[in-house]
Amino acid sequence: MNRIKHGQINKWFPAQPGEVLEFVASKPRHVKFEVTTNSNIEIWVATNKKMQDAILIGTSDSKTEVQYTANETTYCQIKAQKGSAVFVNLPDLDQTRVQPDESVYTNIEPRINQSTEFDRMMQLMKHNETIRNQELEVERAVLRAEVAKIKAVQVDEAIVEAEEAEENAGETST
Repeated sequence: MNRIKHGQINKWFPAQPGEVLEFVASKPRHVKFEVTTNSNIEIWVATNKKMQDAILIGTSDSKTEVQYTANETTYCQIKAQKGSAVFVNLPDLDQTRVQPDESVYTNIEPRINQSTEFDRMMQLMKHNETIRNQELEVERAVLRAEVAKIKAVQVDEAIVEAEEAEENAGETST
């Protein structure tokens, strides 16, 4: 069984014998097109329009898909027997990508519908955080009170030592 699959018919156009197809490239690119014919054909590719450095990349007698990679503008010539019909499907003659002039940014809307389990987890997390913060504040207040007591005791001890030093100093001088 022979299966013939051509896709959209209006994308195919006749190629004249000896016609040169130009594939413009400013940087390395991948060239891809299809050829169908009712006779033997030769597919030649070159880097100049006069086809002086042409390379034979394939022959066929029916539908063929041609793919190659080029670093510069290339020219392709399909040679066929006289009186034969050759049709070419070029999805995009210039297959280079062009960046748009203006940058387009998409605003992503926030999620409105969240799962109830997710909402529940978030509420528990926030509740635990508030409890933890309250406990930390209480602990900090206790620590501040202890530090104040220690400072007060140190001040009292310093006063007592100073008084004792004065008394001892007064006794030795008389």
